[in-house]
Amino acid sequence: MSVEQERLLEQATRWIVLLRSGQASDAERQAFLAWRARDPRHEELCLRLERTLGVFQVPIAQGIDGGVLQRALDAPSSRRKVLQRALLGAGLMIGGSWSLTPTFDSLSADFSTGIGQRQTVQLDDGSELVLNAQSAADVQFDSQRRLLKWRGGEGLLQVAADRRPFILQTSGGEVYGRDARILLRDRDSQCRVGAMQAPLQIVTRGGDRLQLQPGQEVTFDRLRFGRVQALRSGDSAWVNGLLEVRGSPLSEVIEALRPYRHGVLRLDPAIADLRVSGLYRLDQSDVVLEALSRTLPIRINRRSDYWVTLTAA
Repeated sequence: MSVEQERLLEQATRWIVLLRSGQASDAERQAFLAWRARDPRHEELCLRLERTLGVFQVPIAQGIDGGVLQRALDAPSSRRKVLQRALLGAGLMIGGSWSLTPTFDSLSADFSTGIGQRQTVQLDDGSELVLNAQSAADVQFDSQRRLLKWRGGEGLLQVAADRRPFILQTSGGEVYGRDARILLRDRDSQCRVGAMQAPLQIVTRGGDRLQLQPGQEVTFDRLRFGRVQALRSGDSAWVNGLLEVRGSPLSEVIEALRPYRHGVLRLDPAIADLRVSGLYRLDQSDVVLEALSRTLPIRINRRSDYWVTLTAA
């Protein structure tokens, strides 16, 4: 993230925390609206923060004084570490089975989607890219090659025929394909790539190579490949706003729902391996959770709209 992005994020976060703390005066609210309207980047950043306000609303909803977060933001140095400690002190954990909002690196991406958003993009070479919710990518085409740098999330790429090679760069390595249809998921430095139409060459950052045949998928990271498996028929259902699972672990279902929800969605590890089959609408995640609670031995505990925990019944 650039210095300018850091500055904008800091300014916007100050305003959001102040307004949510209950301490803002009418004059401060008007000043915020003026700041927001002053620059399109301010508006864009505010919209993104508002889509992910679970990060700030949860501790306040749990009775944590908004002044705690405000004082963290006022720290003269190591601002992010202080803010992170304040969030941890409010009961939020980062990683594991807790889900917070994505990083703001997508603000500078060529293409990106927010919570609950999907987008179809036509690239300059005629290729088509579909981004799932909370996904981002950069495009760098020149006379020698076509490079798509994946920043994270899930996507479906139809590569157009062209004399130039097409390179899909992920956190784990690079994927090469011609006239290919590629299904990609890259979150938390774990990649999953599916070959839907033509063979793919995958090279990890550590130098290992794998030829993936049509109808196959593989999970990999920077150093190693997992086991090659048959591509599942429902893996691309999200393109149509659907979640199709057949005997999949509950943890996989919850991971698919998180990009469509604000705030924290926690899954008790004790029930993570329960098997789920069905066809669900991603845009109706609350309905999905209720349906799961009726068919599985689980309980949904809601502290607020931004804090939901799934436990054993």
